[in-house]
Amino acid sequence: MTIALPAVLDTPAAAPLRQTLRDAVGTGQPIQIDASAVERIGQACLQVLAAAEAAAEEAGQDFRIVGASPVFADMATLAALDTLIAA
Repeated sequence: MTIALPAVLDTPAAAPLRQTLRDAVGTGQPIQIDASAVERIGQACLQVLAAAEAAAEEAGQDFRIVGASPVFADMATLAALDTLIAA
């Protein structure tokens, strides 16, 4: 299952993102997050992504963030969550 992230992931976007990822973890399928379009991301959405990764790992699902935009990569590194980004 591939989920494309929107350009803006600010605080209001955190709740819908959380639900989308919760539903994805519930499927049992591998999850691939396309972060190529992200132009702005806040701490709340980074935390949601980190929590989803942990939930997927606990469920035995593959979870990857691919195509990280420079903004996404910079913010993930700043928040010490750059381990979320697939090499």
